[in-house]
Formats: sequence, C-alpha cells, structure tokens
Amino acid sequence: MEPKFWINYPQEHIEGEMYKYRCTYCKVETTSINGLIENHKEDCTFRIEQEKTYRQTISQKSHIDVNQIRGADETD
Repeated sequence: MEPKFWINYPQEHIEGEMYKYRCTYCKVETTSINGLIENHKEDCTFRIEQEKTYRQTISQKSHIDVNQIRGADETD
C-alpha cells in the first residue's frame, strides 16, 4: 500500500524566511507539497525515485506464487 504522506524527502530552508522550507530537488515549498508525492514537480528526483520504487514493489507483489498465498500449512 502506498504511504498517504511523504515527508522523508530532503528539505532546505528558504533563505530570508524564518519558518519556510522546500524540497531540495524541485524547490516546491513544503506547505504546497503538503505530504503528497503528486505535489512535487513531475521532474523532481525524489518523486521519480519514489514512484519507481512503488511500481517495482507492486510488480513484485503481483507475481507471488498462489501457493505462497495459501500458506505452508496446507497439504494436498
């Protein structure tokens, strides 16, 4: 399941602003991102990597053998 909020991206302080931060990669303010991956720019390195990892995870889970789902304690 995809996380609801993404707050593990690298952030940097916005110069001249006391409490404002932004994504180090795409420079979008954290208040605009609001924890959502789709609020990063489409070419954001963090977003691209997270989406790639998520797709790979889903792909791997979709190839699980049916016998693994049934459980090891079942016998024929």
